[in-house]
Amino acid sequence: MKARILVLSHSYIMKSYRKKFTLIGQLTAHLPEFQIRVITPNQWVENFQKLTFEPTTETNCHEISLPVIFSGYASRFVYQEGLASHFRDFQPDIIHLEEEAWSLNALQTLLLQRWFCPHSKLIFRTSLSVEISQRFGSIPKWIEKQVFKRTDMAFPLSQNAVQILANRGYTGPSTVFPNGVDVSLFRPLDNMTTTEQQSVAFLKRSLNLNGYFVIGYVGRLLHMKGIDILFRSVKSIAGNSLIQFKILLLGRGKYKPELEKLAKNLGIENNLMWIDAVPPEAVPKYINCMDTLVLPSRTTPNWVEFFGRVLIEAMSCGVPVIGSDSGEIPKVIGTAGLVFPEEKTEILAQHLKAIYQDQSLRQQLIQRGLERMHQFTWETIADNTFRTYANLLSE
Repeated sequence: MKARILVLSHSYIMKSYRKKFTLIGQLTAHLPEFQIRVITPNQWVENFQKLTFEPTTETNCHEISLPVIFSGYASRFVYQEGLASHFRDFQPDIIHLEEEAWSLNALQTLLLQRWFCPHSKLIFRTSLSVEISQRFGSIPKWIEKQVFKRTDMAFPLSQNAVQILANRGYTGPSTVFPNGVDVSLFRPLDNMTTTEQQSVAFLKRSLNLNGYFVIGYVGRLLHMKGIDILFRSVKSIAGNSLIQFKILLLGRGKYKPELEKLAKNLGIENNLMWIDAVPPEAVPKYINCMDTLVLPSRTTPNWVEFFGRVLIEAMSCGVPVIGSDSGEIPKVIGTAGLVFPEEKTEILAQHLKAIYQDQSLRQQLIQRGLERMHQFTWETIADNTFRTYANLLSE
């Protein structure tokens, strides 16, 4: 099969997120005329961290990093220079844009397609999970409308996003593609090498977590993430001398001072372990220090949890998960974890106690999580993406 695929995404500055294209490259290694070119910013700010592009050492894909304006702003950034030549000289058969349809980068992509390769087919990806029309001015709405007209396939993150796209006026075909997990990084402790196990043991000892029931949270420290709900729920546990617990919080955010104040008022400040954002490759070690991971997100008028990648990362590490019923969380968890109604601290507390006290339940959730996360592996997603490319090109 002869095909040239041009992929654009700010998210692919993360090496682990580009793995699906490395895997597609392996699937098509016997097809010399199948070429993938992945373009991403050379620098990006994500979760209060400055990220710098690092190339994948072994890949059949051509990875390119370019400078951008407005780094860190997904809806406003554009590539500063060097992008046009990849449309003009590469002449892609498919342009795979993993940005929202109303973004300035979507407009930049649409213009370059029109000028240099109008024959190419266009795919865009969306993470929409709630109607947010109040955020949109006339220009983003106009950009979105133009993208919808030119799109051959949409890749919504969830089934809910399919409906939202339809409500916004998109009438073309779509295929749901969830987030993925790198199972070579996120592995259960039992599947690690002796050296890796020792590294996790050293980390757990250095954080003074040995002997404690470790409740984990990974993500931004923001009000909508519901960390205060977790704090209030463990208040009842704190009064139980039989449960010695620690809350391991991995992330940064402007809500931290308020959370620190709340923890002090609740009398649980000594049960908290705050860790600033760490390199992505270090996250699996911290998750493997946890006995359970909680994602207590709350829905707001402008936001709902659109996936919860950390849930599948924890499942892949063999760590039981608990999540609120915000957005896509219940669909991601399925029967592989415990779900509680938003804001219901007493039910979250019951779930935490159940995982602590019931070893059979804990092992059952671990096994279900390991089985469920297979549908979210990059291998599965790479295979489905390649099939979608092939079908699109055969039309």
